[in-house]
Parts: sequence; C-alpha cells; structure tokens
Amino acid sequence: MKIKFLILLCFVVLNTTAQTTEATNTVFGSGKTSIGYFVSPSCQLADIAGSTAILPGIGVGVLFNDRIYFGINYKFIASENTPNGELDSRLYLDQRYYGLKFEYAIQSGKVVHVNFPVELGAGETELDLKDSYDNDGIVPAADAWFAYLEPGVALEINLQKYVKFNFSVGYRLVNDLSFRNLSEKDLMGMTYSIGLKIGIF
Repeated sequence: MKIKFLILLCFVVLNTTAQTTEATNTVFGSGKTSIGYFVSPSCQLADIAGSTAILPGIGVGVLFNDRIYFGINYKFIASENTPNGELDSRLYLDQRYYGLKFEYAIQSGKVVHVNFPVELGAGETELDLKDSYDNDGIVPAADAWFAYLEPGVALEINLQKYVKFNFSVGYRLVNDLSFRNLSEKDLMGMTYSIGLKIGIF
C-alpha cells in the first residue's frame, strides 16, 4: 500500500508540475510577452481642401506578441496646393499631423496578412508661401489646431525578417475646424498609404 501510495503521489506531483510549466493562453497570446521595436517611414495620399495632397511621414513604435502595435507618428503635407476658396494663389495649405497609432495584426506569421490600424492625434494647419514666391510678401500669421481620428485596414507583407511592407486604406475624421475658408469637411475623406516597418519583430 505504501508503494502504491508513493507511486500515486509521484504521479500527482509530476502531473501538477507539467501543468504549471505550460504557457497560459490569453486573448493576447501566451502568458510570455514578446516585445519588438520598429521605425516606419510612410507616404500618404489624401484629398485635402479640393486637391490631392502628398504626406510623407515617419513613426516609431513597439510590437507585442507579433500582433499588437503601439506607436507615434508624424506626417506633413509636402505638396504645395492652394486650398479651395483661397484667393491668393501664392499661398499653399501647410499642415502637420501628430498621432498615436494602434494596430492589430491577424495571422502576422503569414507572408501576407491583414492589419487593422487606428490613428488618433492632433493636426496644425496654416498658410505659407509657395517656393516660387518665397521672398514675395508676408503670409497670414494665424494657424488652427484640430483633432483627428483615422481608422483603416491594411495589407501587410513580410518582405524579410526585419522588414514589412504595407498598403492601407483609411478614412480621416476631423472635429470642428474654422480656418479662413476651410472647415472640417475639407480635411475629411479617404486616405491611401504605403509604408515600411523596419526593426526587430
């Protein structure tokens, strides 16, 4: 009986130990969290104030369990387009965007997979002289700030162990804006972006 009891006790202890060494599965993956880091150059096209604007940008962030991205982004309008309703054709719409970005990846281990990005932040808008009129007159000094939300969907491709390419489509929502002849409706609309994530994943 003692031998049987000892065998049974050993079996229980071994089984319990085996269970405690298993990873705990959660919504975000196993109990062990993996962390990666990346930089993300990008370029976006968007219809802003009646013209197609080009917005290059850069971001940095961290990646948790190869599926959840958190980062900060900066982008600006590089094209010199005079906004709708502006009478002075020497001026162009100058904007900068500062955002926090969250992104969730589905089956990120596959070469091609789908991500769902959401960017939330603040933007600054003002008018500036086009390069060809750089020394011609004084520009309006006023500027205006606005908040924006930009959800989207992205197709991402694992090009290499340290490089991912993505193409995304989003929609920019903007809160109340009053700047000369512009309103929030002039900044809202579809966005189309390409970008890279370069880092340790």
